[in-house]
Amino acid sequence: MTPLLERDIYLFDLDNTLYRPENQIIEQIILRFRDYISDAMSLSPEDADALCTKYYLQYGGTLRGMQLHHPEIDLEALSFYAHNVDLTGVDRAPALEQALLANNKSRFVFTNSPRPYAERVLEHLGLRHCFDGVFSVEQTDYKMKPHPHAFKTIGDHFGFECDNAVLFDDQTSNIGTAREMGMRTVLVNRDDLSEHNACYRTEQLANFVDHLNQMNQPKG
Repeated sequence: MTPLLERDIYLFDLDNTLYRPENQIIEQIILRFRDYISDAMSLSPEDADALCTKYYLQYGGTLRGMQLHHPEIDLEALSFYAHNVDLTGVDRAPALEQALLANNKSRFVFTNSPRPYAERVLEHLGLRHCFDGVFSVEQTDYKMKPHPHAFKTIGDHFGFECDNAVLFDDQTSNIGTAREMGMRTVLVNRDDLSEHNACYRTEQLANFVDHLNQMNQPKG
């Protein structure tokens, strides 16, 4: 894990990274995307779901596909509806909070979700004050991870080079682009995968960050 300590910038994905996937927030978002698109485009739920899946696989997110192929759809309204989810089943994250606050790197949230939702989730988790900034999908003009544009844009925005950064993310597609652009990578919360393309992996992010902090302590 020493190579991670050589980087000054730590980027953290939000959904299914800063909280466990068992909370099923993403599942709520998927259903709400489907319902909005089904109603707005007069599609069956099955066809709307297939369209969302197609755009997720092709572009990294439904919003980008809608932007490119369905300009009649109000992206802000769609995004607000899809991300207006119930967070009551998600617990605060005091162990992760403690580990992040003890970490001496510059830390940013790098998410394909919209800013109001990202801020809401971070506040709910008790983690907003642990980060130096939040970079959300609007700031990429919806040209989101895993597209290289998103990685270049966050670097330009916060003033760092990709080869000085580490990405913590649950999606192997995002991990792949990050590595191609010179980042070191940590795959988070993917115990369903037997193989992966990340430099490291963890199912316990708080423990992982805490271990990095301990390794970074002065010797003697």
